[in-house]
Amino acid sequence: MSKISIYQFFTITFIFQLGTTVIFGFGGSAERDAWIGQLVSLCVGLLVILLYTTLMRMNPGLTLVEWFPAQFGRWIGIPLSFLYPVLFLYHVGRSLADIRDMISTTILFNTPLIIIEGIFIIVIAYCIYGGVEIIGRLGEMFFPVAIFLFFIQVLFLFTSNVMHLNNLLPILENGWAPIWKVMYPGGITQPFGETIVLSMFWTDTRNPEKIMKTAILATILSGLIITCWDILAIAVFGTMFSNFLYPLYTLMGTISIGNFIENLQIIGILFFILTAFLKGLIGMFGALKGFQQCLRMKDFRVLIIPASIIALFLGMTMSKNISEHVYYHHMKILVPYVWVPLFLILPAILLIVTWLRQKLFKSRKNTAHTG
Repeated sequence: MSKISIYQFFTITFIFQLGTTVIFGFGGSAERDAWIGQLVSLCVGLLVILLYTTLMRMNPGLTLVEWFPAQFGRWIGIPLSFLYPVLFLYHVGRSLADIRDMISTTILFNTPLIIIEGIFIIVIAYCIYGGVEIIGRLGEMFFPVAIFLFFIQVLFLFTSNVMHLNNLLPILENGWAPIWKVMYPGGITQPFGETIVLSMFWTDTRNPEKIMKTAILATILSGLIITCWDILAIAVFGTMFSNFLYPLYTLMGTISIGNFIENLQIIGILFFILTAFLKGLIGMFGALKGFQQCLRMKDFRVLIIPASIIALFLGMTMSKNISEHVYYHHMKILVPYVWVPLFLILPAILLIVTWLRQKLFKSRKNTAHTG
């Protein structure tokens, strides 16, 4: 059976959490305090990761969709489990829509949207046929590229003399209220709550005893990098940072070194394509493996083509434009009514039930032993 190494698990966790956040920015509603909102979200997000990995340790050898039937029974557990692969497949459609909107508004203006999405879903489907090992290898390949591009961006911005650190002041001018608004619910569900999809990978990872530590380290690294991007964007644009739909893309356009190194928005686009593609690939694997286990199928590969068609349809039809996609479907509907219940409430209830059942089992065992 194919398994990924703990290093590969680290890389896919890191890149997945960067996902589309790298291009859309984070916490714009807090304006110049967006970076504080990210740090607070990171601290709370680590608790969410601890919640997921604790459930993994309390349900050894089981994936996310197997936790619920194991603790709630089949009649309650299986319907709850089905919610997650459905959500993961929807996320693949969202990733395709993000890629479609970004590429069509920046570099390929006249290319039909179906062509852009179609190419990506074909590549995702092809990689899924290779199984989890291919995803691990891609993460291993993308990780050094992502780190290199990040440091190149930071270096070029510092040498372009476009940064003004006084734009970060005054700190907490409007108090903590905007910070809390950034943190909950959006800040802790994206990208940290979304990481629950990686629980579908944990049983396919070598050295499972290292998963909790590795997931926490990857989360800290991704959270700090997102914080750095916020700081860079605020240092360059000030409070205007919150008005940009693609702050990282706009940020790259400010680089100018000796009238020679200029117009490096392609770096932002490349970064986005790498992270959004791998995020969609991970979502597709989580969805297909989830359906396979819920339906007790021998192999998920028979689901690849129909799932790819559904994801393509979702990506093409879920929104008319990027504003509707982000500010209405995402912020108004998806986050409060879908993500909060599935990423926070249900796992918390599951943790309580699992703990109580294990406590009860131990007490019965001790009673039987003494009797």
